[in-house]
Amino acid sequence: MPSPPSLADLIDELSVADREAGARLLAAADAALAAVEPACLTRRSLTREGDGMRVREPGPEQNDRLFETSGIAVLAVGKSARGMARGADLAAGGLISRGLVVSDAPGPVPEWAELMVGDHPIPGPGSLAAGRAAVELAESVNEGEILLTLISGGGSALMEAPGAGGTLRDIRSLNRRLLSSRAPIAAINRLRTALSDVKGGRLAARCRGQAVTLVISDVESDPAVVASGPTVRPPLSDRSDPPLDVLLEEYGIDRPLAERIRRVAAGRPSAAAIREARNWEDDLKTVLANGRDAGRAAVDYLTGAGVEASLSADSWTGDAVQAAEKALAIPEGTARVFWGETTLAVAGRGRGGRNQHAALTAALRLASSPHRFLALGTDGIDGPTDAAGALVDGETVADPAAARRHLAECDAYPFLERAGALLKTGRTGCNVADLWIADKSGG
Repeated sequence: MPSPPSLADLIDELSVADREAGARLLAAADAALAAVEPACLTRRSLTREGDGMRVREPGPEQNDRLFETSGIAVLAVGKSARGMARGADLAAGGLISRGLVVSDAPGPVPEWAELMVGDHPIPGPGSLAAGRAAVELAESVNEGEILLTLISGGGSALMEAPGAGGTLRDIRSLNRRLLSSRAPIAAINRLRTALSDVKGGRLAARCRGQAVTLVISDVESDPAVVASGPTVRPPLSDRSDPPLDVLLEEYGIDRPLAERIRRVAAGRPSAAAIREARNWEDDLKTVLANGRDAGRAAVDYLTGAGVEASLSADSWTGDAVQAAEKALAIPEGTARVFWGETTLAVAGRGRGGRNQHAALTAALRLASSPHRFLALGTDGIDGPTDAAGALVDGETVADPAAARRHLAECDAYPFLERAGALLKTGRTGCNVADLWIADKSGG
């Protein structure tokens, strides 16, 4: 199985004062990506036993469950979809009769699969075509069969089906507004689901067989959050959650669009009705890996290389600038690995993404110091650019005033490109959000 592209190979292209220490950070990031390689994770979780499929859940208890089946239909959706489908094929290919792989890029898929390329980060015509195909696949799964759904980050945009009365234009307008806000993923998913006929368990509600959902998470450990949970039973309403009207106002959704979202949401089955649509207790859902697993692998590598390294206790969220400044507040002589997904309120018309913005922010704080900071989108993509992030140190910023101007315009990319700090990996086939490493360990 192919491995993700090697970041260590980029060291000769980067302007890093301490090349040995820089190469060590890149190797740690390589170890992180290898730990969440989609095909390997999926293959380890599935085993064919005669006419059945055994699913092993990760964790110290190694729980597993055997599913007897007359056939398996696979739906793989997200930036890791092709790798997860390959892993499923290697583990249980003889049981798989048909499948759909919805990815962000073309590439090889198993012979039983149809490949569709959706649109990301804003849903488009490809996303709607994929949504229609996914609905047809789910409706084709009969009693005795299994719908094996392989979910990874990016799926919310790549596969979509508007609810009755909704349009692609509405979905695109909503997503553009949310992507430029600081909205947390829970609020984003709630608003996306209000317009969708596949999110929030609605896809599984169309399936007459059992649903097995394996997730590689780009946000957190709740399977209902990744790709807005198309095959996961929606949770019971939490009275502490803001009502839809409050969210529409809080995130600045204009009145005509907000009114159309309300109409679509009111005309579809409620979350409570979806919960009653099938016997969810027969299903299985589990998270195979998330950013914590990638971060732990990076810490293990650094520790093995003699660095006093630790992992952030919780997922890293909030404003990217504040998070970058906080990340550097670690003791001298240590390194710390952070995982999660920050947000960035976009201003200006510059080029960059949250990782590049955080890296340039860190580079300003590190000026003339012997320290380093790495920020990486594990999917190989950061914002609408060809960079995954950046590796900066105390010599990255020679002109602080220019760096601040670029930050004010959200224009980190050209500054970091001139400084020789950008990490360009291409698509990695992995996606567990962002990995940051603050390194004050010395040479």
